[in-house]
Amino acid sequence: MEADGYRVVPYDRARHGDGPWRVVAAVFAEYGFPFAEADYDADVLRPEAHYPPGWFLVAESPAGEVVGCVGLTDEGGGEFELHRLYLLPAARGKGLGERLTREVVRMAREAGARRLVLFSDVAFEHAHRLYERCGFRRNRFRYAPDPWQSREWGFVMEFEETGKEAR
Repeated sequence: MEADGYRVVPYDRARHGDGPWRVVAAVFAEYGFPFAEADYDADVLRPEAHYPPGWFLVAESPAGEVVGCVGLTDEGGGEFELHRLYLLPAARGKGLGERLTREVVRMAREAGARRLVLFSDVAFEHAHRLYERCGFRRNRFRYAPDPWQSREWGFVMEFEETGKEAR
């Protein structure tokens, strides 16, 4: 998927290296969030060890640099979860967040999802508007299972058996 020279592609260790790690670390620093190489944040250092093949995507700049990322997991029972949607500040406002989100929705639907969920820190208000624009609805609040108990909103998208979003 490509537009304006930006591409959304599956993560490849040889090509993208620690690009997702650098993106998430930069966004966490921007918001003053703690970030660590081990445990809770290890999935963005080695996406290939935490996500099924092809289920962790990156957004590349026209120069081939990783400027964003997103992941998808199968949680069982027809429920899938969107993880780690992050974009560097310079990459925002170009439609990349929506492209990454819609690609994960497509992948989940093709994998037979009945429900797609995500959790997002309460500080990411712009992302919350994006999720709602893409068809998610805010459905709950939680304290995240991270070491610092972040406050998060939960979002959900339900699918009909035909593969269309439920209304």
